[in-house]
Amino acid sequence: MSLSSKIFHGMAWSAVERLSVQAVQFGLGIILARILTPKEYGVLGILLVFITIANVFVDSGFTKALIQKQDRSADDITTVFFFNIAISLVCYFLLWWTAPLIATFYEIDQLTPLLRVLSLSLIINALFAVPVTLITIDLDFKTLTKVNFATAIISGSIAVYMAYIGYGVWSLVAQILIRSSLTVILVWWLTKWRPTGSFSKSSLKQLFSYGSKLLASSLLNVTVNNFYALFIAKLISTKDLGYYTRGTQFSDVVFGVLSNVLDSVLLPGLSKIQEQRDVLIQQTRNIIKATALLIIPLFLFLSIIAEPLIRLLLTEKWMPAVPIMQIFCIARMITIISGINVNLLYVIGRTDLTLKQQYSKIAVRVILLLAALKYGIIYIALAELLSTIIHFFINTYYPGKIMNYGATAQLKDLQTISLASLLMIIVVFGGMYFIDNDFLKLCIALILALPIYFGLLRLFKVKELESLLKKVKEFSKHKN
Repeated sequence: MSLSSKIFHGMAWSAVERLSVQAVQFGLGIILARILTPKEYGVLGILLVFITIANVFVDSGFTKALIQKQDRSADDITTVFFFNIAISLVCYFLLWWTAPLIATFYEIDQLTPLLRVLSLSLIINALFAVPVTLITIDLDFKTLTKVNFATAIISGSIAVYMAYIGYGVWSLVAQILIRSSLTVILVWWLTKWRPTGSFSKSSLKQLFSYGSKLLASSLLNVTVNNFYALFIAKLISTKDLGYYTRGTQFSDVVFGVLSNVLDSVLLPGLSKIQEQRDVLIQQTRNIIKATALLIIPLFLFLSIIAEPLIRLLLTEKWMPAVPIMQIFCIARMITIISGINVNLLYVIGRTDLTLKQQYSKIAVRVILLLAALKYGIIYIALAELLSTIIHFFINTYYPGKIMNYGATAQLKDLQTISLASLLMIIVVFGGMYFIDNDFLKLCIALILALPIYFGLLRLFKVKELESLLKKVKEFSKHKN
């Protein structure tokens, strides 16, 4: 099997895994959102800020360092395993100690016990980080599909039951902890890896030279990504944070699938050709165009059906989340293409350049978010969109300088696909405009979108479509 086909098969199985899991989570999430209130989701949003930042320290860039390193040893793998566990314990005790201070800052007493319990997920996640990384290196997404699908169903079902009988935000915390615990059990049961090497200071030092820059970059990125949550709850209201996070979560269902597929496959797949610069550029170009074929029409489509979708699924109480979802659909679409450029720098081992870029991106983001905070959540979302557009040009700077494949070349590659997508949503919007029933609007949109889009791609003779369809057929023949 060629590298291109192997990468595609890895992406396809990763997509199956993410789609199956996200479908389950989406369905159960709809039920939870109908039971719980925006304020309860806002409280969870505050908790996840601190958990997400702590998880960056727990990983410290070491899992990506293992993936990028082609001559990894048993000592390297074991060293990362025990390092992750040690740091997770440190982070857990720090969050335990600071939980009352955080609760006092937000004037929500319930945050103390919630954060102390949820922080246990840091230790649990550290136990399966390395086995999952090794599965990813092997592009064995069949195993991950089994694990994540099972854990999503079980943890989500328990959370729905807890919400129904009145546990409120505790049901969301339980969902996270149960899923992490089940993942540990299943991953260790299904995989053969055990820590056979020994902890090595030299391995730690070598991996840290790559991972430290990634740690700094990820920490800055995650902190700024969650910047809004720290201040919306404090300066506006916890309820508005609930609307904001729910609006982003709708777009993030699709974003989570696609970005995880790309992140899980690109680094281990392209690292194998990191020394073959011309081949690497061509493979990256193919990946960007193939990705755009899917994400551009999909996110534009989601943006125009946001209102009937949220009203139908979540009821009127969640309607303030509609414009947030629409704005973030556009932002996430751009972020996925930007992320491919970041992965390209990881592949060639230039985490120093991603860190340099991160400083610029953070400056842009913080300035725009601070300027928007006093105007409310819609302007905060617009600030995110504008910063995402600027980030695209920052992320493509070094690929353009090093490989002669920067923003101009990438936008040129995407122009025909973008035109077909825009024409498609104009027709779909026209078909929905004169219909009052939300269910009928969604039906009409779904019926019109696919045939119009594929018809336009064939009309414009987009050759990547045929290549993608061919790979899909190959995958369907070999998936068993």
